[in-house]
Amino acid sequence: METGQKPANRVRWRGSVANRDDARPLLVAPGDVVLVERGCPRFLVIKCPCWCSEELVINLDGRAGPAWRLYQDKRGLTLFPSIWRESGCRSHFIVWHDALLMCGGDWTAEEPTDQDFEKRVFSQLLTDRCRPFDDVAHSIGAIPWSVLAACRKLARQGLVREATGNLQGCFQRLSL
Repeated sequence: METGQKPANRVRWRGSVANRDDARPLLVAPGDVVLVERGCPRFLVIKCPCWCSEELVINLDGRAGPAWRLYQDKRGLTLFPSIWRESGCRSHFIVWHDALLMCGGDWTAEEPTDQDFEKRVFSQLLTDRCRPFDDVAHSIGAIPWSVLAACRKLARQGLVREATGNLQGCFQRLSL
């Protein structure tokens, strides 16, 4: 990161194009995003939020290998899983409802959830084994980061527990 520069905290939608080369001139500032689609979403190109000026190409097409899931709704753009650069600036961040959340240590970002949503999440958790939050999200058609926030809120209320270590992010109901 350049000295004195703070990472971008929001994505800025710059449009859709048919190929990667057309995305480059649209990426002006950290956090700018362009969707590359030909018949279906192929890539999301993001100007790294840390100010390193790198363009990150995020695969959205499962036919081309491991792929991120893209969600778009009235609250904005969300990607799952997080983006973790293993080279260059080594940034690790989450894109959730147009927010860019830089990761470091435990992720504590929250989103207000309503009781109906929390009940839907709670109903998918079992007492006999832990279930990954993204599996719960898939089963109820929800954004994984929103399900994680709901699970952690339920844990603070003493209704569920989160596993630790390699199973962090897995939740189960507590017996009453």
